[in-house]
Amino acid sequence: MPRPFSAAPLRETLLYNNQPVNYTIVFRSRRTIGFAVKPDGSVHISAPAGTSREWVAQQVLKKADWILKHQATFASRPAPAPSRRYEDGSTHYYLGQPYRLRFAEAQRPAITITGDELVVAAPTTLAPAQTEALLHRWYARQAASQFAESLARVWPRFAEFNLARPTLFVRAMRTRWGSCTPRTGRIRLSPELIRARPECLDYVLLHECCHLLVGNHSRAFYDLQTRLLPDWEHWKAELNTLPK
Repeated sequence: MPRPFSAAPLRETLLYNNQPVNYTIVFRSRRTIGFAVKPDGSVHISAPAGTSREWVAQQVLKKADWILKHQATFASRPAPAPSRRYEDGSTHYYLGQPYRLRFAEAQRPAITITGDELVVAAPTTLAPAQTEALLHRWYARQAASQFAESLARVWPRFAEFNLARPTLFVRAMRTRWGSCTPRTGRIRLSPELIRARPECLDYVLLHECCHLLVGNHSRAFYDLQTRLLPDWEHWKAELNTLPK
């Protein structure tokens, strides 16, 4: 007999090819069974009310290859970068180096680097959002000179193409490190890039410069990028580990 409806989640384990498969079942008012594998690898199943746990286990066995495949995909992805905090002693980065945040009193807001500390001075105690805004403005002020130095390192690699030198702009971006408009030769870079090592900045700038020649992300684009910077994947991976 099917077991009665239960709204409480049930945790189950079965063996598939000598490998344990853990999953959580919730019985709901639905007609079909639903499977979901979350980024942490957990398996969640919504089963029709009135079906049994044994029946669900049979469906899990049928779906086991799919479940294990998705768990392996999530496990192979790099761990998400930790979120930044804006309190005394928290860690922040500049040109790839970690600095401890320290607050000081001053008549005017200012940010300086002293030894291994990033000192935020202000006349009053700052809320985390105020500290974040102050740091963003400071990064933006440092960005122009750092981007110019990066272009001086990267641009000689494009000498064979006889291109006009691009114009760089500092532009805050939510989802991208940079962008390029090939028609105008304008490249926009996020000021957040100067938190990373110069090699990471060079990778992003070279990526955008490649768009001056290939406007999309086709095979031809990546062939060009690899020829000009063979280890670009290393710097991309390192950049993605920066706290968001």
